[in-house]
Amino acid sequence: MVSILIRSMDRPSLQRALDSVVAQTWPSIEIVVVAASGASHRDLPPEIRGRTVRLVHAASGLPLSRPDAANLAISHVRGEWFNFLDDDDEFLPHHVETLVTASGLAAQRVRYSRTAVRDEHGHVTGHSGSPGFHAQLYFQARGTFIATMFHRSLLDEGVRFDPAFLSFQDRDFMVNCATRTAFGFVDAVTCVWNAHTGESGSGHGQNRRSTVQDTYLPMLRQKWAAAFDQWLAKPEALLFMGQHLLREQKPQQALRYLEQALADAPRDVNALNLCAMANFHVGNFARAEALLRNAIMLYPDIDSIRSNLALVLSGRRAP
Repeated sequence: MVSILIRSMDRPSLQRALDSVVAQTWPSIEIVVVAASGASHRDLPPEIRGRTVRLVHAASGLPLSRPDAANLAISHVRGEWFNFLDDDDEFLPHHVETLVTASGLAAQRVRYSRTAVRDEHGHVTGHSGSPGFHAQLYFQARGTFIATMFHRSLLDEGVRFDPAFLSFQDRDFMVNCATRTAFGFVDAVTCVWNAHTGESGSGHGQNRRSTVQDTYLPMLRQKWAAAFDQWLAKPEALLFMGQHLLREQKPQQALRYLEQALADAPRDVNALNLCAMANFHVGNFARAEALLRNAIMLYPDIDSIRSNLALVLSGRRAP
């Protein structure tokens, strides 16, 4: 059985979310709705078209924060797997079946798929979710939380939501799980994120507040510093980290990772190119030129490397 957990603020969109769960092709599902809005939450029937529904209230009857609502929800999990769904988002009919039956993922206790991202007009503006590695969590989620299914053994090991994270609590939960298991990616679009609705501050448009990331991302990185250090030492993560720091216009920090990546793989074209550009942006023109000339010697047909060399040479000639 799969437990679908909904933290509900009793929005009108709750019925749409429930309907999307009821429409799942997977037969064995229970629905747990946590009344995060408090005692005034509307009543729900114990069953919707053959699907069991349990409405759970906090003992206090008071509204709950997102992490507290999530912890209450997981305390009621009966299924072997569980999956959260926000009350303003929705599953496509094959979501649960796609993740439960995914082949080759027996060892992965976290599985996730792609999500269609909709704007305030209901138009799909893009997709979220891709294969990768745990170090990506330093900068971004690997997919949406609603696209992710967890094995209940993670709860048996004590994984919980941290009440200190009034936002980013889902990402913190993901990092916690990442310290315990590999993630399995399924290349299929199985759910819909209505990114402009909700109040998390981590979405798009009116649901985007820079203060949320400014407050909680440093907390996340500090809490899991040891895990991030371990993940970021892996070869594929060094290039990823360096590239992101370059995009954030932090070339001096990027050099730490890119020089190490180049030392580990001196003929890697991406390591040569990225390391050269990081050196260029900190004023190490000779080092940048040498790396790009080496890259051209190894890979003479890549025009972008020649363009970068021209940029470096122009920078060297500038007064």
